[in-house]
Amino acid sequence: MGTWGAGLYANDCASDVRDTYMGFLRDQLSNEEAYHRTLEEYAEYIGDQDEPLLWYALADTQWRTGRLMPEVKRQALKWIGRRGGLWLWKQGRHGGAGWRKTLEELKSRLESEMPPEKRIRRPVEFVRNPWNTGDVYAYRFGTPLAEQRGLLGKYMLWQKIGNTGYCDWMCSAVQIYDRVFDSLPALGDLEGLRVLPLVHAPGVNGTPASQQDYIPSVRHYTRAYMILQKKSHYPADRFTLVGNQPLAESYYPGNQLTDFYWEKDGMEDWLSAYYLAWQGIEY
Repeated sequence: MGTWGAGLYANDCASDVRDTYMGFLRDQLSNEEAYHRTLEEYAEYIGDQDEPLLWYALADTQWRTGRLMPEVKRQALKWIGRRGGLWLWKQGRHGGAGWRKTLEELKSRLESEMPPEKRIRRPVEFVRNPWNTGDVYAYRFGTPLAEQRGLLGKYMLWQKIGNTGYCDWMCSAVQIYDRVFDSLPALGDLEGLRVLPLVHAPGVNGTPASQQDYIPSVRHYTRAYMILQKKSHYPADRFTLVGNQPLAESYYPGNQLTDFYWEKDGMEDWLSAYYLAWQGIEY
């Protein structure tokens, strides 16, 4: 079992138990069902040296959600009295002082008045692959960094060129066109535009000195994958659909050296840097 600190959830066992129990509640199981399903999931911990960590995690999570069951409280307090889990730190410099403090805080919490039962909502799934193949969107720069680089409020055209797989998700593969517009562009503005390479220009930041030295060619670096971890990572207010230019359906395997994933706060950094670096360079 992995541990990375003396906090209650700074170990694999407690954090896994907490997440599993909360997952059952989010699936709208009753507290009794979530409790019994969690015990079934981690039955191997009962009678094992990790057993106290299971009860600590259950008791703390149930207390915080207003659902602490008498049996769970009894088990947790029993193990706290035995300093259960101290074996994890008995070889440490401080002899488990941090863990003792964690158990004292947990005991105090469990013996205090429990908060009212909290409503646990089912997570709302969002669309991770929001565009159709061939869709062309205008992206509007909107960060302070873009302002520093003279791009604030300007637009670039993006087009979905296919799909890519990531974990169990299907996500959009896009290409970005190498021109900025002062006002919202139209679909016809695509004509004659080249695709922006998503890699440093030759001789910058350790890249090859010439395009001929790129392995593979520069054009290999002309797509980004919109892998969205959460809804807020898709800044829909920055995108305007300008039309669709039909393309054949394509699939791009993920986990490539040249992948670029969606970054809510960092995307404009690399986008503006590559755009500025390739101005005046032919490929």
